[in-house]
Amino acid sequence: MKTRQPILWTMVAAAALLCAPSSVRAQSLTTPSDPSFLVAGMAQSQNRSVHSQGFGFGVKGGLLFSKFSQANVDYKNNNGYEVGVFFGGNRPGAFGVMGEVLYAKKGAKGSQGVQTLDNYYLEIPVLLRLNLGSSNKNTGAIVYAIGGPVFDVLLKSQLDGVDVKSNYESLDLGIIGGAGIEVSRFLVEGRYNWGLRNVLKASGGTTTEVKNRSFALLAGIRFN
Repeated sequence: MKTRQPILWTMVAAAALLCAPSSVRAQSLTTPSDPSFLVAGMAQSQNRSVHSQGFGFGVKGGLLFSKFSQANVDYKNNNGYEVGVFFGGNRPGAFGVMGEVLYAKKGAKGSQGVQTLDNYYLEIPVLLRLNLGSSNKNTGAIVYAIGGPVFDVLLKSQLDGVDVKSNYESLDLGIIGGAGIEVSRFLVEGRYNWGLRNVLKASGGTTTEVKNRSFALLAGIRFN
């Protein structure tokens, strides 16, 4: 009986090892004797965690109020919308770079508010972001400021339902400036877009300077 006990315990230990998860078995078989591997592993894990927290990805959308800027002409606001995705921003850090891809409905109304121009853009901002507040993206709150260039690609243009895309430039460049607040994973943001280019094509040898101006009030959610 006594000679059988060591054999019995050996069989139990082998069965327990076979039933354990594969990762545990692999770890028990490949763990090096040098404890320095623990420090290296922890550092790599922390670096991956910080990188994933700082990158960030989410969606945002909301109301957009736009009009044209032209000398001696008083255009009225044309209410629209803006919706899309954002990524980056380095939420846990003080500074970051944030990119966005947005679909925006802009335009203007005539001085009498009779004619309505709707311009639809693919908007691509590349923004610097300054974060002030808690670095905890799950439970903290921050106030942030944004600023940088924006590239607007014209997709469609309609004047009272009639296609007039050929009358407008296909690319507009602008500068965005704004601020927002982010609590946990939810954000509210206001921004102004100053168009820098003349978006109206020259006609009949005459050039009229018409530039986009818009203000957006957005809400969003961050997924990571």
